[in-house]
Amino acid sequence: MRTMMISPWAILFLLLLVADALSLQPSIFSAYRAKLSSSSVALLVQQGSTNNRIQSNLRQISPTHPWRTSALSSAANNEEQTIELSYESLQEEIRRRESLQEEALLDDGSSSSSSKTEQQFWKWRNHDIFCEVRTPADTSSSDSKRKPKIILLHGFGASTTYWRETMKTLQSGGFEVHALDLLGQGRSSKPYCYARDGDGRLTKFPYKLYSKAPSITSIAEETSPISMGKNTNTNVHYSINLWANMIDDYARHCNMDEVILMGNSLGSLVALSAATGDFIQTPNNVDRENMFGYLAGNHLGERSRVKGVCLFNCAVGLNSMNVLKNPNFSAVQRNVLQWIFGILNNLIFDNELLLKFALNDVVTKDLLRDALKSLYTYNSEQVDEELVDSFYYPAKFGGDGAVEAIRQIYTNDAGLSPMELTAKYPEILDKKLPLHLIWGDSDVVTPINGDVGQFYCDRVANNRGGKGMTTIDVVSAGHLLFDDNPSDTNSALLRWINKRVL
Repeated sequence: MRTMMISPWAILFLLLLVADALSLQPSIFSAYRAKLSSSSVALLVQQGSTNNRIQSNLRQISPTHPWRTSALSSAANNEEQTIELSYESLQEEIRRRESLQEEALLDDGSSSSSSKTEQQFWKWRNHDIFCEVRTPADTSSSDSKRKPKIILLHGFGASTTYWRETMKTLQSGGFEVHALDLLGQGRSSKPYCYARDGDGRLTKFPYKLYSKAPSITSIAEETSPISMGKNTNTNVHYSINLWANMIDDYARHCNMDEVILMGNSLGSLVALSAATGDFIQTPNNVDRENMFGYLAGNHLGERSRVKGVCLFNCAVGLNSMNVLKNPNFSAVQRNVLQWIFGILNNLIFDNELLLKFALNDVVTKDLLRDALKSLYTYNSEQVDEELVDSFYYPAKFGGDGAVEAIRQIYTNDAGLSPMELTAKYPEILDKKLPLHLIWGDSDVVTPINGDVGQFYCDRVANNRGGKGMTTIDVVSAGHLLFDDNPSDTNSALLRWINKRVL
């Protein structure tokens, strides 16, 4: 069985902030593995490389810094949470914040002055979900009205920020774009249930980000350079289906008629779950075909509102537990793996104290910057302060909820893989829905020659679905290809939309 080689410092980063890496071990689902010849992969890479030579790598830099905008509608953090920072770092943040020109609406200058970018919180199940909505300059034209809305779904530890180049391109192309921070990620709420005894007294207490400096209470709301959702005192079970349900409710809330779903890494699985309606949970005595989601429709005539799905470096599951589903494993191998996972969970992934220590004392901007640059194999200069901040501040100001999200993502059920979803919903994913994959040829987290990449390459090369509904592009880039090499990635994306969706 093949293994993935990762340097020790990269393991540290992936442990804390890119859980996708562990959920995408090569050789998982080897029974599904496509018998794809090296020439087929080479052909796909060659096609992507040709496109790279044609397209110039022009980086558009937004003149504003959305992570430093305090004029957004703000939601207070959990009142029981106490955070302490060093006096020096606090003063540095205050001085930096006061030196910036803050705006409620950010116009990145990539389109006409009448185009608009709005950042706001949407209330979902009493949680604050951060949304960034970009509308094109002319929304009254017939061309703009007929274009589907686009929803962007990020991967683990990320946020709306790393979609910056994708959003600018789609907005300039006349699309209305909605990027959301998934619950427990980015600026959205990070719920955590503080247990109480029979008398209502806390038995689990908020942890503190500590230092030798004087305590400063409730600074997350007062001095954080970003606005974050309230960390609700609620039990939440994180899963692909939970986030898919959130996206389905958001589309209903916005009264979207036609939608294109786009996801990166585990966000790809959220898109697939929402598009198929797999997130719907029904009692055993209810016919599931009578149930339907707002986006997916049902089998009784309720039409699907999803016009297409685009997956950027698709993941295999919420975490690495999907390896246990490998049908080639013997009972002994499966038992050994279960034992190993149990040890790892008890010692590391399910260890709140260790995770709290790591977020507080181990994670630094320099660590994040170096780790992110390893994922940007085409243009590491894209790893700027804005990007680093988008990972750093939610981790530092997320409190117990940030730790709980990391813990659950590593230890909860991994959900269905893309291979299982395809087998479960062949009428949708093989015959009805335009499905496009864009892959970075040098991605070490979800490699193109890994199980998921080979599965989709084989389906395209051999038209496994029989309808030619699945297509793929390979570009020179790493795991975050849309920000690493936006020119080639956006060209491939727009080609697919214009040819297959519109």
